Amino acid sequence: MATPPPPVTLQPARPEDTGALAAFLTALHPDTPHSAESLRRTDVGRLPGEHHAVTLAWQEGALVGMVETERARRFTRPGWYGLHVHATDDALRDRLYRHGLHTLGHLDPPNSQVPVTLHTTVREHWPEASWLQRLGWQEHERMWISTLDLRTFTPDAFTERRARADREGVRMQTLADLGWDDSELLQRRYYALVIGLLADVPTTDPIDPWPFEVWRARIVQSPDFRPGGPLIATHGEDWIGMTELYVPRPGIPGTLHQGLTGVRREWRGRGAAWALKLSGAERARAQGWTHVRTGNHVTNREMLGINDAMGFVREPASVVLTLPWPANP
Repeated sequence: MATPPPPVTLQPARPEDTGALAAFLTALHPDTPHSAESLRRTDVGRLPGEHHAVTLAWQEGALVGMVETERARRFTRPGWYGLHVHATDDALRDRLYRHGLHTLGHLDPPNSQVPVTLHTTVREHWPEASWLQRLGWQEHERMWISTLDLRTFTPDAFTERRARADREGVRMQTLADLGWDDSELLQRRYYALVIGLLADVPTTDPIDPWPFEVWRARIVQSPDFRPGGPLIATHGEDWIGMTELYVPRPGIPGTLHQGLTGVRREWRGRGAAWALKLSGAERARAQGWTHVRTGNHVTNREMLGINDAMGFVREPASVVLTLPWPANP
């Protein structure tokens, strides 16, 4: 008679479990490594009273699965809740999925008149993707993740691209270069630039920007914020564009993350976007980074074209899947 497998127990995550959770997620998906520090960084930006719950699955002292429910910072519209399941097999995924639905069912929003949508993000080649689609989840949007190897990048091949912006009088400066003093005046100027650019970023749905106070708490008041990080494209006294260069994820050594990159509408087609991308890559290499990693919506053809020309290599896509509430348990 076959010996039954050891039981799997579900327990709420504790702060001391963060290292084990990071190791489990990295082992499950080595192409998306995590560290305890990167998980803590995400938690720091959560707002007071914002729903977030993590349950871990343990088997003989080993972590074998997790389910997370949250109000995610990316999808801020009313009624959107994240439900994220990672496990070693479909049977355990099913159990954790039911647990996550049970958790969400006890919140007020799913029981109100506000339509609720569940969302999660997976890589297209992960087993979770096909498993969720079998449960009725549908693709909502798709992002290309791509990486530039700075060790082989040759900026001299793009001299004319940079010269075009130079002829227009465009300069690249950090917030520190521009006299960043942490005053609300400069914070609001930076915020206005970010929000203006986000409005034109190609996405499936329009981006709903954070209020200034939330943005300030999550970005400029974060311990990771560095005035020497973001590059601002300027023309005289005007701020006309930017590229975000983030503190890297500890799970990806040597790799700097490049976030929002864009220029104001009246400056498009005048070389500023190219100058921002090239300057960002050169700055990262000068600081000792070996790679730059970024993500772009599949419809952002202009930025994808720049990335491809520079030598960014695409990885399997990151896919947002959604499911209307109530979900089939």
